Amino acid sequence: KGIDREFYLLFSIFDENDSWYLNKNIEAFTGDPSKVDEKDADFMESNKMHAVNGYLYGNLPGLTMCKNDKISWHLIGLGSHYDMHGVHFQGNTINLRGITRDGLALFPHLSGTALMQPDRVGTFKVVCRTFDHFVGGMKHLYEVSSCRNTTRAQQQPGTMRIYYIAAEEIEWDYASNKSSAPKIYNISSFEERVKKKKVKNATITSLRNKILKGSKYPQEFFLKTSWPLLHAEVGDSVLIVFKNKASRPYSISAHGIEE
Repeated sequence: KGIDREFYLLFSIFDENDSWYLNKNIEAFTGDPSKVDEKDADFMESNKMHAVNGYLYGNLPGLTMCKNDKISWHLIGLGSHYDMHGVHFQGNTINLRGITRDGLALFPHLSGTALMQPDRVGTFKVVCRTFDHFVGGMKHLYEVSSCRNTTRAQQQPGTMRIYYIAAEEIEWDYASNKSSAPKIYNISSFEERVKKKKVKNATITSLRNKILKGSKYPQEFFLKTSWPLLHAEVGDSVLIVFKNKASRPYSISAHGIEE
């Protein structure tokens, strides 16, 4: 109810090495069947099809919708312990249990439903971000069209917000607070190494708890290693001036909003 279109996506690795028709396929599609080693690792890997609904490399048909439609994505995982998928939607965000995001984790023999109301027209990717699955063909396209004349409600003009962001290279000390480091330098046993790690982990956890409880450590201290927060409200325009001061190329992109 209240849904314009529904899509069902089954993410699974189909192992054609277990097919009843493996020998027939070898005879039909190889130049010299006698030279095919069914136990060869590369041959066996080539027969594993990283598929969505049985399709690979953008061949899945029918993923079309209109801008501002209410879409329900029903995602299903099936297979073995190799079928751990990180499903990612490009271009538009999804709503999963009340949280706005761009992807979700999908484990074998589990399913989930994500809602989407696309506000961008174009062709976008829906893929599995698990590297082997992505390279193996678990990537497809969905298309959003401007199907009908939709006029947006008149909005009050928002504020122009300008942010200046730079990419800089710095030397980072992962253990800048040496006061809590254990006084063990000549580690000769596995037990001592474990003790040393436990001391460091406990110190980090304690420091985080102090920050979150609002102690003398400012909240910004905990955010120094993350991307800067850009604040805006609905209807605002955001201008980002990006300067790359590093020694290698970097770029930024806006995800889930109109550029």
